[in-house]
Amino acid sequence: MADTQPGLLRRAVAFLGNSWVLAAIVLLAATSWMASGMLAPGTASGVETAAEEVEPADEAEAASLPSVRVATFHAQEIADTLRLQGRTEADKHVVVKAETAGAIDEILVERGSMVERGQVIARLDVEDRQARVASAEALVAQRQAEFDAARRLNERGFRGAVELSEAQAYLDASIAALELANIELEHTAVTAPFAGILNDRPVELGDFVDRGDPVASVVDLSVVTAVGQISERNMGKIRLGQGAEVRTLDGRTLQGVVSFVGAVANEDTRTFPVEVDVPNPDNALIEGVTVEMSLPLEELVAHTVTPAILTLDDDGNLGVRGVGEDRKVVFYPVEILRDLQDAVVLGGLPESVRLITVGQEFVREGQEVIPVEDEAAAALVAAEGAG
Repeated sequence: MADTQPGLLRRAVAFLGNSWVLAAIVLLAATSWMASGMLAPGTASGVETAAEEVEPADEAEAASLPSVRVATFHAQEIADTLRLQGRTEADKHVVVKAETAGAIDEILVERGSMVERGQVIARLDVEDRQARVASAEALVAQRQAEFDAARRLNERGFRGAVELSEAQAYLDASIAALELANIELEHTAVTAPFAGILNDRPVELGDFVDRGDPVASVVDLSVVTAVGQISERNMGKIRLGQGAEVRTLDGRTLQGVVSFVGAVANEDTRTFPVEVDVPNPDNALIEGVTVEMSLPLEELVAHTVTPAILTLDDDGNLGVRGVGEDRKVVFYPVEILRDLQDAVVLGGLPESVRLITVGQEFVREGQEVIPVEDEAAAALVAAEGAG
């Protein structure tokens, strides 16, 4: 450099010729330039300035190291939530079937109507059932009189215990026959087993039904059950009786309680059923609609980061790259616990970790780098996690 600077001055003077004024100006400017130290190496480069901050043993070696932006992330307690897609089912849904044979003689409730428990939905033709009841009642009266006479004679010693037992048996048989006749007569009235909505009625006036044929279906929507599937990984995290939230596609949010967790996995999906009971006093929630179920889990200690820093190692494992105290690159395998709008929640990281925010794809594990703090990145992600 000492040989170069005078040579520049001689050429400048020769170029300017006899103009001593201009030569003096050039000479003054050159002298100021050299005095300012701008030609000294290692002061204008941003990378070399960063190298001075980390005080490398060898400045030439530091100049060859790659620079990466880093930010320090601290773990936070996060309320983890398991979200499932599910469907709704009525708490009770029963097909009411005929308990005796006969023709539909009367229909008292139309489809879609509310019914109370025990309310008659339809009646079958009584036919001769009323007469059978009357005949059975007469036989019971006769057998009762016969038994009373046998008992009096037995008390006087004119009738033995065998005859008395026989009269008792006849009386009991007649009473049983009367009960059967009454039951057969009662079965001509098809009633609602519980309060609910008459959802369907596949019979019309005059139709003949046999014992076991469907007459109506009644659903109880006062409580609706949301049914979803959970993986084996989350089986131990759900408790009976814990609160849960159910959101419908039209934006309604309802509160419920976990009422069932299956103990046998589905052979095809290897998932377990979970049910949430949701009070539905106004019957606003119906059966068979799609819902999103949110089940709170235990508090997690995790990190919220921008998804841009996620990367893969040579084996295809998902993770992030950081910088250790020795300025060497470290790969941390991670698990994505939750997706936020502009960030992800990661598990598997140390409580406090310095991660590479820019340049992670251009360095490898164990490589020494020059870390440059990127405080803005950490602040942005922390705000996202808090929101």
